[in-house]
Parts: sequence; C-alpha cells; structure tokens
Amino acid sequence: MPSLKTTLLLLTAFLASGCASVLHGDNQSMRVSTFCGQQSVPASCVATNSKGSWPLQTPASILVQKAHDPLTIRCKSPFFAEGVAQVPASPNPMLAGNLVFGGLIGAGVDLATGAGFAYNTVVNIFYPSCR
Repeated sequence: MPSLKTTLLLLTAFLASGCASVLHGDNQSMRVSTFCGQQSVPASCVATNSKGSWPLQTPASILVQKAHDPLTIRCKSPFFAEGVAQVPASPNPMLAGNLVFGGLIGAGVDLATGAGFAYNTVVNIFYPSCR
C-alpha cells in the first residue's frame, strides 16, 4: 500500500500537470481540403500558429501543436489566388473542469501549453472564384 507521502506526491504531480494536457495532449490532428465550388482542388498550404508551422498539400491530414491563438492556413494553387483561412482556438471543456478539480496550477499549465484549446478537426477552404 503506498504511503501517504507517495500518494500526495502523485496527486500533486497530476494536478500540476494540467488535466487537458494529460488527457488530450498538446497536439491535434486536422483534415484540410481546398475547393473550387464543389470540386476538390490541390493546393500547397502552410498552417501556422504561435507554436510552429506545418506545410501540407491538400487534401491532407496534419498534426499541429495546439495554442490559444488562431491557426492561420495560407494556400496557393494554380487554380486560385492565395487564400487565407483563420481557424479559431476554442477552449476545451477540460479547461473548465481543471479549474474546478485541478485548481489554478493545472489550468495555468493548460493555458500556457495550449492544451486547454482545440481547433476544428475538419477545415474546408472554399474559393468562390477560381479558374
């Protein structure tokens, strides 16, 4: 049976680590596609936020690092002019739970690492005018 000291140490480590960080991590998978009308078209894109940038060729699934700021996706294609999409970061419900159960330290970790936020998992970029 673990000692009280060991139990308290493990509980403190869990609470200090951030609930969203522990359960969902600080990375997220997304599917990005570009369209001309209803037709899928290939594009060379770069997704960027304060944590880094990720190049991709649409359609594609990418793994991005979560952040509290929007994810900007810039795309170029021979079929349309450069397009830019802003994907807002939404607070993860685990962030609220962390405030209730994990306290300010865990919530602070989730806010600082970006793990307390999430982006839409599917991003479709539609271009109204294309060649």
